[in-house]
Amino acid sequence: MASPRPVRRLVLVLAAVLTASTALTGCGGGAQARSGGSVGTPHRGGTLTIGDESQPLNGLDPILAQAFDAKRLAAQFYEGLLSLGSDGSTLRPSLATSWKQTTPTTYKFTLRRNVAFHDGRPLKAGDVVFSLKRIVDPAVHSPYASLYHIKDVTAPSDHTVVVKLAKPQSSLLHLLAQPWSAGIVNERWVRSHSANHLKTHENGTGPYKLAEFREGALIKTVRFADYWDQPKPYIDTINYQVMPDESTRVQALESGTVDAIQVTLPKIATMLKQRRFTVGPGYNVGAYWLGLNTVDGPLANEKVREAISIGIDRKQLISIGAQGAGVPSGIVPPGDPFVSEQAKNLPNTQYDPARAKRLLAEAGAKAVRLKLAIRSNRPDKLATAQLIKEQLSKIGVTVDITQVPFEQLVSNLLSGNWNADMIQLTSALNADASQYMSLWFEKNAKATKVDDPELWRLMSDAVQKADGDQNRRRMYRELNQYVAQRVYMIVPYATPTVYDVWSSRLAGFTTEASNTRMFLKDAWIS
Repeated sequence: MASPRPVRRLVLVLAAVLTASTALTGCGGGAQARSGGSVGTPHRGGTLTIGDESQPLNGLDPILAQAFDAKRLAAQFYEGLLSLGSDGSTLRPSLATSWKQTTPTTYKFTLRRNVAFHDGRPLKAGDVVFSLKRIVDPAVHSPYASLYHIKDVTAPSDHTVVVKLAKPQSSLLHLLAQPWSAGIVNERWVRSHSANHLKTHENGTGPYKLAEFREGALIKTVRFADYWDQPKPYIDTINYQVMPDESTRVQALESGTVDAIQVTLPKIATMLKQRRFTVGPGYNVGAYWLGLNTVDGPLANEKVREAISIGIDRKQLISIGAQGAGVPSGIVPPGDPFVSEQAKNLPNTQYDPARAKRLLAEAGAKAVRLKLAIRSNRPDKLATAQLIKEQLSKIGVTVDITQVPFEQLVSNLLSGNWNADMIQLTSALNADASQYMSLWFEKNAKATKVDDPELWRLMSDAVQKADGDQNRRRMYRELNQYVAQRVYMIVPYATPTVYDVWSSRLAGFTTEASNTRMFLKDAWIS
C-alpha cells in the first residue's frame, strides 16, 4: 500500500479481529477473574512450563503486538504508565505513581523512581516521551496509532511527563494501562537496534526478561531480579513451548510435561475441569460479526436488512454454531469491560420469519441474493455460515458463501472493494471499545459501508465527551443499540476465544479478559 494511512488501517484490523490460531468456540463467562485454587504463601523459586499454540507472529515490539500470541509476551516484558485491575477497567499505578488531568486536553504523570530496564539502564522521563511519540509516529505503523489524539509529549523534569492532546480523549488512560498499546521502551536501546532485532529481542521493565528465543520451538524467560515491584515475580523461570495442536497440548498437560495451556473448545475445557485441573472462565470477547454493505446492493434498503436480521435464528446458531456456549452480543462484545453485560434486548434480534417475509414484500425485494465472504480454512466459520444460509432460505433469501484467505479478506475490507454484500470476521478483545467501531464505521474510511452522520457523532462523543467510565459504558451500550436498530451489522452471538487451564503446581494465578496471563508475576509454584 502506498501511503502510511492504509498500512495503519491494516494493522488496526489485525488488532481488532482474532488473528491468533483460536477457534470460534467457548462457553459463557463474564468479566470476573479467577485465581488458582491452591492455598499457601507466595514464595520464590521453580520453573513453570507453558504449552502455547504459536510464537509471536509480529515479534516482540510491544506497540506492534496486534496478535494474541504477541500480546501474551508483551505482558511479561513491558509495562505502561498505568495498569488495569483484574476487572479490566480499574486503573492502577505502574510506571507512573500518580496522574492528574490538568485541562481537558492535558495530563500530568509522575514517574516511579528506581525503575530499571532489563539491560540495567534506569527509566527516565525521556524514555516515556520517546515511547509515546513512537506509538503515533506514522513511520512505525503501530496498530494503536489511530486510537490516540496526542499533540505533544514533554518532560518538564526527570520524573514528570506531560501529555497534550489535540482534542479530548476519554480513552487515553486505559490505553496507557496496557503493555501493547503503550509499552514503555528504552530510547537508547531502540534507536541502536533495527526493527528486525526488536522482533526477537526485548528490553522492557516488566517482571520477566527474555533468556532464549528458539524460533518455532521455545521462548525461555527468567525472573528480572531488579523488578520494581519486589518481591515479585516469584517464579524463577517460565518456558513457553510451541505446541500448535490442541490435542497435543492437552496430552502434555495431563502427562505433566507442561503446567499450563490454553484451549479453545468448551468440551475440552469441561473435560479438563472434571479431571481436576483449574479452568479459568470464558470471557465473551469473540463477537461473530457480519458486516453489511449498506451503501450498495440489496442491503442498502433498511427493510431488507431488518428482514435478514430477524430471519436469523440466533438461539439455533448459539446451540449449534457456538456449541451452546455463545451469548447475545452487539458489535462491542459483552466480555469487553466497557460493556460487561449480555446484549439480550437489542432491536431486530428476535427470530420472526413471518415478519421478515412481510418486510421483504414491503421493500419490493424479490429473489434477494446475497454474497457472504468468510475466512477460508476455518471449518467453524463455514459451518455457522451454512446454517445462516439455511435459515435465510426459509424467508426466500439466497446466500452464496465465498471462502477467502484471511489476508485477502482483510485487504478487501480495507480497500472498500468487498466483493460481497456481507463480510464475516470475529472480534478479539481490543485495547479500547472505540476500536470495534472505528474498524467498521470510521468516517471517510474506504472500508466503511454506512453513511450516517448521527452514528459518527455518537462515536465521536464516546471518545471525546464521555465523563467517567460509567458514562463511557452507557455510551457504548447505546452504540450497540443504535447499530442494531439501523442493522448496520448483524452479530448473532459472542463466545470466548480461549480458556486458560493449569495444574495444581501453579498457585495464585489470576486470569482476566485479555487472556494474556497479565498477572503471572503474582503466581508461584505450589
